[in-house]
Amino acid sequence: MVNLRLAVLALAFALPAAPVCAQGLSSLAPADEYFGHYRLSVLGIANSIRDSGNRIDEGNVGSTLDGPLMFATDAIRAWEKQYPRDPWIARDLFAMQVVYLRVRSPRGLDLARSTEAWLVADYPNTREATDAQIALADATSGDEFRPTGYAVLRSSGGGEAWERFAALRAPLPPH
Repeated sequence: MVNLRLAVLALAFALPAAPVCAQGLSSLAPADEYFGHYRLSVLGIANSIRDSGNRIDEGNVGSTLDGPLMFATDAIRAWEKQYPRDPWIARDLFAMQVVYLRVRSPRGLDLARSTEAWLVADYPNTREATDAQIALADATSGDEFRPTGYAVLRSSGGGEAWERFAALRAPLPPH
């Protein structure tokens, strides 16, 4: 009889929490789901953005802008349609904006501005939206375009942009 009471009590506490857990997880895209014309997973999107930054640093700008970053943009748009509340979208958009700012050309600046506008419009209350606005303002302040001046990235303790991005993707430590 005591076991039955304990089972009923445990069930009474577990059932109300089930929808909350399911709702929180349902806003996140699974790692094995693919988005966009080129069928990128959320990890594939992050890798495309990171690898594009490395290619741009090596001087391979044109094919990177018209290839992997456009594929990632297409995938993020499809991802956002299915999972509009996934917090990783804002983080990936911010990482993409930082990569565009590293291009150091008018086209890179235009792409950074459009990415920042997308991020601020769709995720206005996120830290990434604020960081994107600051990074763009910092890169365009004064008379010259300074794509390497990311005060927000230095002040947030993240160091280089990709170190901060990697920290965002790292699993949370156990409590």
